[in-house]
Amino acid sequence: MEAEGTAHRGDQHVTTAYRKLLEGWGELVKCLCCPFLCLQAGPIAVVDQGWVAVLTRFGVYERVLPPGMYVYNCISQSLQKVCMKMQVIEIPRQAAMTRDNLSVTVDAVTFVTVVDAARAVFQVADYLHAVKTLAASTLLRVIGEHDLQEIFRDRSKINDRLTQTMQGKTAGWGLQVAGVEMRDITIPEAMQRAMAQIAEANREADAKVIVAEGQRKAAFIFADAAEAMERQPMSLQLQWFETLRQISAEKNSTVIVPDSVVSSLGGLGVPGRSSGPGPKAMSTPGQPQCQGGV
Repeated sequence: MEAEGTAHRGDQHVTTAYRKLLEGWGELVKCLCCPFLCLQAGPIAVVDQGWVAVLTRFGVYERVLPPGMYVYNCISQSLQKVCMKMQVIEIPRQAAMTRDNLSVTVDAVTFVTVVDAARAVFQVADYLHAVKTLAASTLLRVIGEHDLQEIFRDRSKINDRLTQTMQGKTAGWGLQVAGVEMRDITIPEAMQRAMAQIAEANREADAKVIVAEGQRKAAFIFADAAEAMERQPMSLQLQWFETLRQISAEKNSTVIVPDSVVSSLGGLGVPGRSSGPGPKAMSTPGQPQCQGGV
């Protein structure tokens, strides 16, 4: 055991010496390139606004460099730039099966922002590919938990659930999912025709219900009117006479009125009523003549 420990310490000393030698060579190269820095030549890196650079020394993480210009040791250090702006990731079209066993094709998009560059670099090999794969699998699973009608009706709620699920799984990668949106949901053409027929049948059924409801209300109104006329028989006679007046106004003709109707109007003070037995004649200026007979 002591021999193994001694050998290990010896390897560490050799490694440390080799690292110092490489760092020295890198510093020498950096000094030699100083006259060319104005031309942005040599071990120089420019980090643009909206980006950061993850600095490592011999593969070990050191720090995150904000936007700016940096001179680094090209032998011992390396830089990896990471975009901190919101990125739009297209999710390939997915053929999914709904809970009611209907086939749909879904097209979606994901909005992602890197909030921790070090995690995005070291926790996952390719965070863009990882997000795309995770979003596709999550989309298939969530679609399978809903009926087709729910997917069309509650699309915003499904988008919110996709976003929450993605955020919970990508937080450890240093990412923030701003949203997952289903842009298009395609169903087979035969299913589209069937849904159109169902919608048309529903509209026709609603129209029939509305007509039936109107007829029911009209029946109640007519029943109330019939009861009122039954309590006041004279109102029915007046209504009948008003109908005759309207008919005679449309055509220049004579309307024959039974004696029973004329006599029933005697108490109303209608002008033109004759007394005595026999046919009765009623006339109004400007109106066709109405004669009564047995």
